[in-house]
Amino acid sequence: MRNDKSISYVDRLFKCYPILEIINKENNDAIIKHGTFKTLEADQYLSSLGVECSGTIFVLSGVVKIQKINLNGDETNLYNIKSGDFCHEALSCLIKCEPLNVVARALTDSGVFIIDMETTQNLLLNNIEFIKAMYKDMFSKFNNLLSNKETIIHESLDKRLVQLILDKGSSVIYAKHSELAFEIDSTRETVSRKLKVLENKGYLQLTRGKIVVLRDLHELL
Repeated sequence: MRNDKSISYVDRLFKCYPILEIINKENNDAIIKHGTFKTLEADQYLSSLGVECSGTIFVLSGVVKIQKINLNGDETNLYNIKSGDFCHEALSCLIKCEPLNVVARALTDSGVFIIDMETTQNLLLNNIEFIKAMYKDMFSKFNNLLSNKETIIHESLDKRLVQLILDKGSSVIYAKHSELAFEIDSTRETVSRKLKVLENKGYLQLTRGKIVVLRDLHELL
């Protein structure tokens, strides 16, 4: 018998992903039986390089970023997953594509549900409505990727970061570097380096979770 906390998670899962509730009912609770609820802290990795894909991720709360790691260890953001969104990287495991060196990392404190690969293959990918939902989500991500690429081409990361700080409309900003990175589609490490440069130039003062603007950032645009 499920406890109250488990029932709460299940209700949230089916609210975010109604198609999973339908598949679950049609298959004697197989989705819940073969899935695992997990909580992640901000910046915690859900998966690591070199580890076989463990399942398909569904986000109940928070935001999880899917990133590709190149040979030098640099991270490239592919897309973010929030509640109701789909992760497509498990599909490459199922069709035995070349490894993409992809990892999942929580941008904020997040709750996720992971369905094992066997259940993904036997139940989810054999359901036409699930495939339609996946395709619709993939099409949306593709459009966002194109839009982001155009922005990156026409505007440097430095200017995007400066503009973001200006858009906050305050000389004192309470925000984590990971939160700023999320807003400009970058990584926490990169944003931290850029902010440190601005601090060294006398434009900012950085403390934990707080940014104080000391000089007019419009000079940099």
